This record gives sequence, C-alpha cells and structure tokens, in this order.
Amino acid sequence: MPHARPLRIALLANALFASATGALILIAPATVVDLLGIAYHPILTAIGVGLIVFALDLTHQATRGRIQTWRAAYATALDLAWVAGTVIVLATQHHSFTTTGVALIAAVGALVLGFAIWQGWGIDTTHRVPGSRLRQHCVRVHVDRPAEAMWQIIADLGAIQRYMPSLAHSAIEDGAEPGRGAVRTCVDRGGRSWSEECIAFESGSLALRFETDAAGFPFPASEMYGGWTVEPCESGGSYVTVWWTLLPRPSSLAVLLMPIFGLRADREITNVVRRMAAEAGKRSRVTGHARHAAPRVRVLERPCPSAVGLHHARSHLA
Repeated sequence: MPHARPLRIALLANALFASATGALILIAPATVVDLLGIAYHPILTAIGVGLIVFALDLTHQATRGRIQTWRAAYATALDLAWVAGTVIVLATQHHSFTTTGVALIAAVGALVLGFAIWQGWGIDTTHRVPGSRLRQHCVRVHVDRPAEAMWQIIADLGAIQRYMPSLAHSAIEDGAEPGRGAVRTCVDRGGRSWSEECIAFESGSLALRFETDAAGFPFPASEMYGGWTVEPCESGGSYVTVWWTLLPRPSSLAVLLMPIFGLRADREITNVVRRMAAEAGKRSRVTGHARHAAPRVRVLERPCPSAVGLHHARSHLA
C-alpha cells in the first residue's frame, strides 16, 4: 500500500501530542492539577503512563515498512473513546474544574477528535486506488520454495480448499481445466457460496473476478477482483503476492471495512501460503531433510506496488 504517507504523518502527529501531554502529566503533575482546579489523584499518573504507551504504539505503526491499517483503526477508536469520555466528563463534572480547566479539557478533546478524523482519512487513502472509488489490499510473502513449485500449487484453481480451512468446498465448474474463462465455486464453513471467474492466467500470475451480482454474494462489495502472482527471489525461494481490489458496499463504510478485511486477509493468507509451501516442498526436486522441513514463510515489510494486478486484469476483461 504505497499511499500510506498521509496516515503515517497523522499517526506521528498524534504520537507527538500524546507523548507531550503524557510527559507533562508525569513531570509536572502539580501544574496540571492547578490548571484543572482539582486535587491530585493517582488516576492522573495512570493517564500519563497510558498516553506514553499509546504514543509509542503510534510511532511503531507509523515507522513500519508496511503499515497495518487495522492497528490505525483501533488507535482511532481509542481516540474516539477519549472524545466520548471528554463529553461525559464535561457534561457531568464541569463544576469540578476551573474555567481554564474546562477550556483545556475541551481543547484537548477537540484536538484528539481532529486526529481521529485525520487518521480515518489516512486509512481510507492508504487503501484507495488513485482516481477511482475502488480500494485495495495485498499481502506479499517470501517463502523458501521455488517459484515453479509454488505456481503449480496456486494454478490448481479448484484445489484452494485444501489449503484454506475456512472453505468447506472448492471446484471449477463443469470440470473445466484451470485457465482463463474457468469459473471457480467456493463454499465456506458457514454454507455461504460464491463464484470467481478467471480473467487472466499465465505462468506465475492469475486474476479473478468475483461474481458480486449473484444472489447471496457474501462479501460487502459491489465490485471485486483478486489475484495471485509468484516471482523467483534472487536470494532463494520466491515471492508470493495476493491482492484484492474492490468497491466496498456501502462505500461510506470503507474506512471500517478495509482494515477488518486487511486483518483477516493477512492472517489467513500467510497460513494458506505456508500450507501451499509445505505441499510444494513435497512436489519439488528438493531432497533429503529440506524436502520435509517446515517451510519458512514471512510477510514482507515493504508495501505492494500500486494497484497491483488491477489494470492487468481489466485489460483481459476488455
């Protein structure tokens, strides 16, 4: 996700404010209580420590090579919880503070609300495909198995259920061979089914169009594509990239839907690739202990290319 810069800046700005506020509470508690017009209470120290921890988490998020928007989403939820707490405190306990204290509490709440809005916009920008209403998420994994062996597993479209425990069944309709035009039907453990048409298929790369207009389509998207690419790695093994491009439904909830989608995809696909790699090790020419050793799989900390696979897929649709 190469458009994460606005989110990184928002997270760092929030971290700077939170750390400054927390440090002030911890270093000069007497000044804080004087401004607020209240007696010191240990909860102030707890708030100061919590703000420092929060700032460290925001900084860690913002400085990672591959930003995880679900973490930014929960940070934003915490900001909104602070704003809600501010409203409750001012509505019920305003008489306990000085006029300056009320103004300071309100000002801090307003700034935190601003950070929440800024981060929400940054989350959406991170997933948005430039120049369109579509959003994207991808996972790029390094695995210590040859690209050729990994592609043999991935290209077997109808067998995806073997590696994805969330699926109860998968098959290519009408017994067709894997390739462009083939339609794969999947059924999950909850009995929900959907179909995916293969719109691009060549060595090391495939793209799918989800039939979102079918009755009962289970995902919150009115347009959805996905795909896999496999590339050899110069240092050994291969890179496996799995991507999705979709129009969330409703689009107004994209800022919530995409982080949730990304969290589930990151967790599930990493395990799926690990199972595929284990099978690829059995089928490849690797011999001896290495053939049966557990595959080494890791998610790469650098973002995927912009709109990976989307334009390629649409060119095949045309």
